[in-house]
Amino acid sequence: MGSGTASPYTRLAEDIQNVVDEPNVPGGLRVLPILGRGGAQNAIDVLLLKGVDMGVVEADDISQARVKDPAVFANVEQRIHYITKLANSEFQVLARREIKTFADLEGRKVNFFKKLSSTEIACNAVFKAAQINVVPTYYDQEEAGARLRSGDIDAMVRYAGAPHNAFSGFKGDDGFHFLSIDADSVGAERYSELLKTYSPALLKNEYYPQLIANDRPVPTIAGSMLLVVYNWPVNSERYTRVAKFVAKFFDNIAKFQGPGRHPKWKEINIAYEVPGWTRFKAAQQWLDGHKEADASTGGRVKTDFDTFLKTRQVAGTAISKEEREALFQQFMAWYSKKK
Repeated sequence: MGSGTASPYTRLAEDIQNVVDEPNVPGGLRVLPILGRGGAQNAIDVLLLKGVDMGVVEADDISQARVKDPAVFANVEQRIHYITKLANSEFQVLARREIKTFADLEGRKVNFFKKLSSTEIACNAVFKAAQINVVPTYYDQEEAGARLRSGDIDAMVRYAGAPHNAFSGFKGDDGFHFLSIDADSVGAERYSELLKTYSPALLKNEYYPQLIANDRPVPTIAGSMLLVVYNWPVNSERYTRVAKFVAKFFDNIAKFQGPGRHPKWKEINIAYEVPGWTRFKAAQQWLDGHKEADASTGGRVKTDFDTFLKTRQVAGTAISKEEREALFQQFMAWYSKKK
């Protein structure tokens, strides 16, 4: 279960289909990407919709959704497990020229995308933590873009992997820009509150060359995009089917970083442990059996990163959860070049 046609969720699901499908193998795997609403709705679909094995959600979706609907999400930690973290999801706020800072959105119309989407859930959390009161709207991507151009709304948000097609066609020369989210823009205390859930991130020129100057990346925050699965009983037909998928997916993880694939695959580290989540048993077993695999399968790279962190800590620098995530992205970029 992905999201809309332009969503990175759906693009990643299509890439999985193209790599993992076995059309010429008798009884082989078939991956069927499904257009969905994203976010908490994807979690509900994994829980309740017949025939859905897996879905893409944000790590913080379920905790927020459980507050709204405790009955549906009761004991959800035991019912939904994660296979892997796919990538970071950046909180991206595109605004009209007259909106100079994130704080300037006070009292303005801001599009939160669809109800129960990851974007809507994150917007509720972020604006609350930043203590900024806005007038939310819930237009789909195309309508939101048109209304931003016409001036009917003041900003539009997408909480998903960058680059995102929602911002295609927008140019800085036409009076649009991304808003910074950092200690300067929201205040140190409020930013610290945001970092309890999210990690520091940057929107770069390579993502949006028409909106971001090469030497002026835009600071923002990011969460974790997860591939999740219903926790089927071991040896059941559905468990066996997903376990077969996990093995094929992990065995071919290097292929996702090749030409033609979504750039977000460059961030994947299948050994990354997501705080507050339990890994699907078949995925954990695969990782346990491949501890000596190369960096593309997440074995050695985790050991090397842990060694790197210990070196920092010996030097007297404490590493928070948020700093660890930001450092890991830098470490992966360095590691890939070194390899």
